[in-house]
Amino acid sequence: MIKLSNVNFSYRDGLFNNLTLTLHSGIYGLLGKNGAGKSTLLKLISGVVFPQSGEISVLGYNSSFRDKKMLQEIFLVTEDNIKQELTGKIYFEIYSRFYPRFDIDKFWQIIDEFDINLTIRLSNLSEGNRKKFFIAFALSSNCKIIMLDEPTNGLDIMSKAIFRKLISSTINEDSLIIISSHHVKDLANLIDPIIILDNGKVILNNSVLEIENKIVFLTGSKLPENQTILYSNNESDGIHYATMRNNENQFGTQIDLEVLFHVVIKHPQLIRDIFGEYNGL
Repeated sequence: MIKLSNVNFSYRDGLFNNLTLTLHSGIYGLLGKNGAGKSTLLKLISGVVFPQSGEISVLGYNSSFRDKKMLQEIFLVTEDNIKQELTGKIYFEIYSRFYPRFDIDKFWQIIDEFDINLTIRLSNLSEGNRKKFFIAFALSSNCKIIMLDEPTNGLDIMSKAIFRKLISSTINEDSLIIISSHHVKDLANLIDPIIILDNGKVILNNSVLEIENKIVFLTGSKLPENQTILYSNNESDGIHYATMRNNENQFGTQIDLEVLFHVVIKHPQLIRDIFGEYNGL
């Protein structure tokens, strides 16, 4: 669906250098610290900004040309969306026409579930309600590619639960959802595959199964003495930690997304050794 080939893009300190990345269908988690390049990558894919060199193919179209047929199949939710001065109702009436498969019934259902007042200007809504409106619009667009940049910012606990349910029910074999976030706990058990960026480089791009086959995620009252601890943190329910998988031991453990994130950022070369140097496929 999406292929970036030797993409270079820089501002400030220089972000992407010969980035090659291929994305297929699924719910991708795009994780990284603030400034890692997550938002910029989404804008490059959608054609909001152009690479200085290299090529980005989206659904067979060059993203820089912003072909109408490509734009009809992409919806990007960023912090820029939410500065609209229109009311939610007027925004819906104007912009839903640009998406041939927009599901009006689904839109009103999600709006009702999120309890959003569409008669108020979007700029006057709270951060959380603005985010909920654009999440509702994006998911109702039925675009093949939906990209959500920090979608859980400003959402309360109940709204996060609704968000997770909506994402799970929206995905199908012909669609791709990319969720960018540094709030990794909000995406636990939702995303697969997982991409982790650091300083404009892809450190990890693997499926949940591939990760679970290489790294063990455990919780205990104390750390084991006979294993190499990749990362650990203390929480109220015990010590959460990750170790290298013993090839002779085939038991599976569920990914602790927060621990995984810290392992990748702390040990990028070790991650490359475990999973192999990422080649963009």
